[in-house]
Amino acid sequence: NNGMSKYLVLLKLNPGKIVDTLGEIRNLPETPVPGVDVCYAMNIFGVWDVGLWIKAENSGQALEFVQKKVKDMTGITEVYTIPTFPHGNTIKNGNDQQAKSSEVPKHPLKA
Repeated sequence: NNGMSKYLVLLKLNPGKIVDTLGEIRNLPETPVPGVDVCYAMNIFGVWDVGLWIKAENSGQALEFVQKKVKDMTGITEVYTIPTFPHGNTIKNGNDQQAKSSEVPKHPLKA
């Protein structure tokens, strides 16, 4: 759904429960609450332990997912949700023509 925004949900985990927590994250349904899709999870090195990329139709649904599904998972000690958006720098499309990053055609028309 192109109307959805992407959010990065950062998680800190209790070191003693990492195996259980990662199991719960892996078992999240693709659509855990209405209007939210879980794209993928990744391990992060540093201050945060795991990142979840999600798509949501609006910020209320993203927050509902975090409040109802993420915060109650075993071993999650901290959650930080970041809304993201296309950056608007120009990138080259297949014809070496400048195109806005949010407007790159899937099949560029030949001039």
